[in-house]
Amino acid sequence: MNDNKVFALIDCNAFYVSCERVFNPKLNHRPVVALSNNDGCIIARSKEAKALGIKMGVPLFKVKDIVEKEKVIVFSSNYTLYADMSRRVMNIISEFAPSIEVYSIDEAFIDLTGIKLNYEDYAKSLRATILKYTGIPVSIGIGSTKTLSKVANHIAKDDEKLAGVCSLINFKDIDNVLEKTEVGEVWGVGRRLSEKLIRQGINNAKLLKYCDDRWIRKMMSINGLKTVTELRGTSCLPIQEISVTRKSCCTTRTFGRPLLDLKDIEQATATFARRATERIRSEGLVASSISVFLRTSPFDRGNRYYSNSSSITLSYPTCDTICIINNALIIVRKIFKQGYKYKKGGVLLSGFYNQGEEPPNLFTNTQKELPNLMLTIDNINQRYGSDTIQIASECHTTKWKQKRKNCTQSYTTQIDKLLLV
Repeated sequence: MNDNKVFALIDCNAFYVSCERVFNPKLNHRPVVALSNNDGCIIARSKEAKALGIKMGVPLFKVKDIVEKEKVIVFSSNYTLYADMSRRVMNIISEFAPSIEVYSIDEAFIDLTGIKLNYEDYAKSLRATILKYTGIPVSIGIGSTKTLSKVANHIAKDDEKLAGVCSLINFKDIDNVLEKTEVGEVWGVGRRLSEKLIRQGINNAKLLKYCDDRWIRKMMSINGLKTVTELRGTSCLPIQEISVTRKSCCTTRTFGRPLLDLKDIEQATATFARRATERIRSEGLVASSISVFLRTSPFDRGNRYYSNSSSITLSYPTCDTICIINNALIIVRKIFKQGYKYKKGGVLLSGFYNQGEEPPNLFTNTQKELPNLMLTIDNINQRYGSDTIQIASECHTTKWKQKRKNCTQSYTTQIDKLLLV
């Protein structure tokens, strides 16, 4: 062991489905799934839906018969709701731990090293507090490394007798646990690498743990060696409390229907640009480069395929929505070609500086006044809905917008959508 390190991974159970159940208890014990953007693929499922054989990532149309026969309840993803519920869960976790790494929207690592408590009791108390104040059930895995805490979390989810908490600290036969853990379930081992390892006869975590270091480094790179080292009980992946400054910010969507008209694509591009700009502004960043891409569907054999992108370097870094939209529209007009059925587009911002630390320019004084206007718009959109105030170039049509036929309300972020009981 490495200085008796102790980590815990808190993972929300079927998070998107759990969020929907908080505001509609009638969904409890029923098969429920949530869909990806444009109501395409299943990205969350309740254990009842899982028991019906519904796989993660499968397109909805492929399981339509099961959905109809078993009366599976289907929801469009409500990311506004899920993000706010995630924030509430993470706030509770941060009150329980000296350091926290928010790993994803529904997962967080915490460092429990040096805490003089029974780890399982501590985790059970945290789990009960999250459930009480948010309604979200979680599973908690505890281990001497982040990778082993992830293994423990899998066990906590799968074994109902553990009541959502599993600790591998002072566990006498970890090799037995690792032998029952498929190699593809090991943190950091993706599908392709898993297939590669299985072809070499490495089909579980125990076999991976005892592989030769040189072979691992050749097969899995230095990051793979860190994973294996952690399986052996030596911590080499610390808690990342401060997120690394992002290198880019991209907003991209599949259109609700194929688009032929430049006006429709301009409106979609303007909306993508606004949302990306709102995101970097919330993180205190300004962008110096804008990229836009368009493409048709590669799966539509009845129509010609076309894909293109282009970029602009701004004369000065900015987080001004109007400036970024105007430049994004210049790009999209450049790459647009008549006669194609466009299925997807996106806007990517990059070349970031922290606000106030960008290189000086002739427009610096003017720029200082812009954030106040933009932040006022952001506050209104956060309170009353993301599209309450739009830029004029966004308001031409709604043809491009994604299908969200079964989307619930933003119960926790909009005053007029509050659930009254």
